[in-house]
Amino acid sequence: MLNVNSEIGTLRKVIIHRPDDGIARISPKKAVELLFDDIVHLPQMREEHDIFRRVLQQVMGKENVLDTQRLIEEGFEASPEIKVELIDKIVEYEELPLADKAFMLSLDAPSLTKLLITGYYQDEDHIYFDPIPNFIFTRDIAVVVKDHIIITKAAKSARYRENLLTRFIFYAHPFFKNLDSKVKSLT
Repeated sequence: MLNVNSEIGTLRKVIIHRPDDGIARISPKKAVELLFDDIVHLPQMREEHDIFRRVLQQVMGKENVLDTQRLIEEGFEASPEIKVELIDKIVEYEELPLADKAFMLSLDAPSLTKLLITGYYQDEDHIYFDPIPNFIFTRDIAVVVKDHIIITKAAKSARYRENLLTRFIFYAHPFFKNLDSKVKSLT
């Protein structure tokens, strides 16, 4: 059960995202548009993140460190109808052809999740849209107050897909099922 009554209490669960391949596709020209202050070195970033994850797991327990990619994959499995709604919204926002929707629906959960986060489908060497690198630095996309999750609206369009994926996690993942009556849709 989700319930936060103190901003200084013990942290029991945390959601993190390991730096993904989308980071490697950030060019200096796109960095500002995608809200990066600088170009990062992905291997070093992953190494530092893995250390950070291990520290969190040591302190909080492995089961209490949740990964966005895994939460999205499990949400796809648990809520296929919401998966379709998510893909519809992304295809519309990114102005993709309807054939891309059918393609995305045909993907398994890990492949689809990776595509929606990175914008890139490696098997076909095809870029569908920009990556959402701010998923890594997410610190202000949602707030928990008591048993409510307040999902903030990102001011920059570069974060729109990040916001949709976050809404999807809270709407579709079984861990957050107690919120079903409070969340009505992904928008």
